[in-house]
Amino acid sequence: MDHSRGVGRRRSVGKFARCGLIFRPGLQKRTVPLRHGAPHLSENGILALENSGASDSSVCTDDPAGVVLIHRQIRGRVINIWLVLTVALGAVIAVGDGLTRVPNLELESSPLPMEYEPCHAALLLAGLTLPLMFAYARRARVSFTEGFFLWFTFCTTTYTRDFSYLRLPGTPLFVTDIVLVVLLSSLYILPRARKPQHPLALNIFLMLFVAAGLVSAARGFWGNGEPTLVLRDSALVVYAFFLLIGYQLFRSWSSIRRLAVWALLGTALNVLNGAAWFVAAPEQRRFVFPGIYVLVALVVVLMMMANRLTRKKAGWALAVVFFVGLLLANARSLFLSLAVVLLSALLLRGLLRAKVSSVPLIRVLVSVSLLGCALVFLSVHVKAERDFTSRVVEELESGTLHVGEDPNWQFRVVAWKEAWKRFEESPLAGEGFGVPFTFGIWDNDARPHNTFLTVLYKMGLIGFLPLFGLLSYFFWRGLQCVHRNFENRRVAFLEIVILAQLALCMYGSANLLLESPYLASLFWAGMGTGLRMIKKLDLERSLQSFLSRQSLDGSHFGYRVCTNECDAGRALGGIR
Repeated sequence: MDHSRGVGRRRSVGKFARCGLIFRPGLQKRTVPLRHGAPHLSENGILALENSGASDSSVCTDDPAGVVLIHRQIRGRVINIWLVLTVALGAVIAVGDGLTRVPNLELESSPLPMEYEPCHAALLLAGLTLPLMFAYARRARVSFTEGFFLWFTFCTTTYTRDFSYLRLPGTPLFVTDIVLVVLLSSLYILPRARKPQHPLALNIFLMLFVAAGLVSAARGFWGNGEPTLVLRDSALVVYAFFLLIGYQLFRSWSSIRRLAVWALLGTALNVLNGAAWFVAAPEQRRFVFPGIYVLVALVVVLMMMANRLTRKKAGWALAVVFFVGLLLANARSLFLSLAVVLLSALLLRGLLRAKVSSVPLIRVLVSVSLLGCALVFLSVHVKAERDFTSRVVEELESGTLHVGEDPNWQFRVVAWKEAWKRFEESPLAGEGFGVPFTFGIWDNDARPHNTFLTVLYKMGLIGFLPLFGLLSYFFWRGLQCVHRNFENRRVAFLEIVILAQLALCMYGSANLLLESPYLASLFWAGMGTGLRMIKKLDLERSLQSFLSRQSLDGSHFGYRVCTNECDAGRALGGIR
């Protein structure tokens, strides 16, 4: 077999053989020619530099043109036949489930531990799509660990609470807990290549937050707390470990794209299930619950369209789907969160890239607003749609213009006062886990519907301050990174993650977030992925800057390729 020619019809493999470069077995590599004056970074590999010397056998010094050879591990496409089959099967299950549902007046209630019975369609979706996801991972040439998390993301965004409350019979272990244990074991316990170190500030804040959770759990077990409620409240801290999973799993831009695609498709199936339920039981108050993933997906699509990261037809199709899903969710907190997030994108200095002005985003927002008005106008001509649209408008008006008469808003006000009163009784360490949140007008432990107040009164300042530090660290580092890397087109992905996390935080200020496994898991994983993006963008900027300086100086350097960020960081440190 002739291997004498590489990419671009250059005899690159022969040069590598003469230079003594040895490929590790089992990895397919691709060689890309690059000359001085045209700095470039590979998609999955990271370019590093080192001084060339006569004794360095891995550097080709006989190339007069100074050709840089970059190798990269070949990855499969994001979309393949197994993705199509998985989505098609999920669509059949979602539509069939929605058409057979009946009105459920207790949809928004907070179930007590071990009492909620998820619908069978969630179990069917999870069981049938898991082998398809492993086939997808094999075809896309990604690790089964990443494929397992993509399956978890897909099922969580499709069935939210019904999927996350699937559990092993006779045990308090839910599917989210099992996924967390499996992924942490795969990433940190099983033999693996050396992994990049976490930022020091991240380690400090996370350890303090976990330590505060251990203190609160111990007080619950040794005090008057109910054991099942202690385990439930521990979710405030336990699911924070998904942050480490997101940080370690998604190290390349292609893996980040895969995560976005699977999350958007799962959310689209959630909307499809809600639309089918609307056909079967139009008198239901809301059909997509909790709806926050629909809001996040809509923000992601709008930002992708403004940054030209997606095709127009695909972007508009998804925008229509998620706008309909936002109406089916029928939650005032979602509409208010959407307004705050979009205003932040337009007004917050440093969030949008300098080369991407607010004009494209404004154009997209105006177009989507006109589309939404058209959908609302069409809906008033059909009785079922007209009645539902009227309910949406009435509830939105009641929650914004007549808050004094709105029972849901009044419940939140009373619950927030009760939570603050409990915090004042024990401000340093809180009341601990396992104490039911019951008060004058409520006796079913609904919790105060403000995730930050929940942390404050249960864990006190020793738990709230590390949480505040984690959130502040992420947003501060993210905005700084956007400002530093405004010339890098991929910084748009970081902007999207920042806005998505902002939307989740806004939603959590009036709802459950860190308490719920179907929300907390992806919230923390998204933060970890965003921190990984920050590291990648800063590293790419440093390498590009060094390449540019050496090209201007006319210096001759040998080049080697690092297969992970640890090697790249050490190589860059050696250069400096």
